[in-house]
Amino acid sequence: MLPTVTLISWLLTAGIGAYMLSRWIADGGVRKQSANADALSPAVVLGHASLALTGLALWTAYTLTRWAPLAWSAVLVLMPAIGLGLSTVTLLTPFPTPGSPGRPGVGGRLAAPAEDVLASTLTDAALTRALTDAALASRLVEEVLASATADPVKPRRAKGHAAALIPASHGLLALTTFLLAVLSAVGTL
Repeated sequence: MLPTVTLISWLLTAGIGAYMLSRWIADGGVRKQSANADALSPAVVLGHASLALTGLALWTAYTLTRWAPLAWSAVLVLMPAIGLGLSTVTLLTPFPTPGSPGRPGVGGRLAAPAEDVLASTLTDAALTRALTDAALASRLVEEVLASATADPVKPRRAKGHAAALIPASHGLLALTTFLLAVLSAVGTL
């Protein structure tokens, strides 16, 4: 029973992984990663998928034959697959980075807070002068408000938040699969 439950969990994990891999390839992931010397090598992503599928094949064979060395082989193959998967998630997850002048924080998926956009237009010298001159302070406030409305921060789409559920569910299912596989393999002793 436990080997079959593990196989089902592994198949669900592989299905989500196949979806993510196909999206990555369709979005030009291999080309983008190969073109950037500082980026994650496509071999890491493809190695993760290859090891996970090898482990799945071994586990399927174990489920059919109940030969213990196949179960342990699948668990052993799954360990580096998980390591590569964690590397992939860690290195491919976008994060906020400083953007170009006038568009700070647009480098990742998260936009900079509005106060960061406004603060980027103020210099210490301008702020110091504005504190001592009421006319200058009024003009500075008008300029900041004008620049903020001229380049508003675009609202985030709900899709971005829901998209994070895909890799999160893949990771949760992978952890579940690994634990079930180890428990099943231990049961063969």
